[in-house]
Amino acid sequence: MKEFMIVLASGAEHLEKKFRNQGIPVYCLAPNFDGKRFFPNSDLYVKIPKVEELANKRVVVLQNCTGSSPAEREYFSTADRLEELILILDMLKHPLKVVKIGHKEYNTTPISPPSRIEVVLTFQPFALQDKAFSTGEAVSSRSAMRNIASRCDKLWVVEPVVNKDIDWVADLAKQGKYEVISFTSDIVQKAAETFGFEEHILRAPDEGAQKRFGVPGLSKRRSDSFTIEMQGDLDVKGKNVIVIDDLTKSGTTLLRAGKILMEQGAAEVGFVVLHVTPIKQEGEELLADLVEKSEKRVMTSNTVYSKTFCKDNPELVYNVVDCIIENL
Repeated sequence: MKEFMIVLASGAEHLEKKFRNQGIPVYCLAPNFDGKRFFPNSDLYVKIPKVEELANKRVVVLQNCTGSSPAEREYFSTADRLEELILILDMLKHPLKVVKIGHKEYNTTPISPPSRIEVVLTFQPFALQDKAFSTGEAVSSRSAMRNIASRCDKLWVVEPVVNKDIDWVADLAKQGKYEVISFTSDIVQKAAETFGFEEHILRAPDEGAQKRFGVPGLSKRRSDSFTIEMQGDLDVKGKNVIVIDDLTKSGTTLLRAGKILMEQGAAEVGFVVLHVTPIKQEGEELLADLVEKSEKRVMTSNTVYSKTFCKDNPELVYNVVDCIIENL
């Protein structure tokens, strides 16, 4: 394994202990003099203590670029996470040793930067805005990902929601700037063992998951962010079924799919979702409802922090740290 140092941005700090347990040097961001990451006017504060220790080293910065769980101490939007990452990358490229010599007077001396700077996104920014869906829309994910890639030597994405065949993703990969870290097969295996399924089949809750995972599934129509209609007739009678999806905010799609499959004769239904992204209002309550209604037959990862899974139900969480280390 190649040697590297880890810098954890705010969205990945919950992974600190797991990296340290693997013997990886970890650097976390320091708060400002108010003990916070934001100033009263909402400006972000970024500081890496002992940054001089990163000089001439291979440094990997981890960030989860989605909004905070309601359980986190300070709220970060997707834009906040992205801006924090950009500030970290800029500082690492131009680190300074600062010595105070008087009132608002400082001497600064350049520090040697890391020899290589890479980024691991445990969840990519604006993941559902990967193309224009109507005239005049910004392709927010493309803009953000190109911005990050231009500021580092390599960009790794953990189980990206954005399809790899999209032109701008393919362009980044062709430049050698983009690589995927996948754990799908591992999380499915852990889920089956946890659920007690000696045998199982995989099914998808919608067309997107069918395409991504290459398995049969239901069809879904969404009228807004929270209202869906689902249909489809699948051969599941007498079988244990794992419904697999890449992302959920509330679990609504998963639970609806599970109900339909049970009505079609499935023996038992469990769920695997690669990322959970708690919404700002009632996000943890909705995820707790998913755990309860699924009778704890739901497995996710710790790419994004959620109290419901990472703290309250750690046995239902696949740890992505080992997978990240193995790929790096």
